[in-house]
Amino acid sequence: MNVKILYCVPCGHLPQALDLAKALLARYGQSLNKNFSVTLDTTDGGIFEVHIDNQLVFSRHQQRRFPTQEEIIEIIENKLKAKQ
Repeated sequence: MNVKILYCVPCGHLPQALDLAKALLARYGQSLNKNFSVTLDTTDGGIFEVHIDNQLVFSRHQQRRFPTQEEIIEIIENKLKAKQ
């Protein structure tokens, strides 16, 4: 599973991106071994998006807020269950 966090540099979204990445790596980094990765990618325009396996699962623009760590973990858990 590949998680990509796309965040706006000029807007100062790096702290939110890092917090989410740290939480995901702490939860899944050891248990899923090499089958799990988190990448951060930069952009502008107020963007903060989370993509899982190249599928957009959260957009700050659409939701008008940042995702909670719990929301993204729930999405990941549902995807892991679907793969079983």
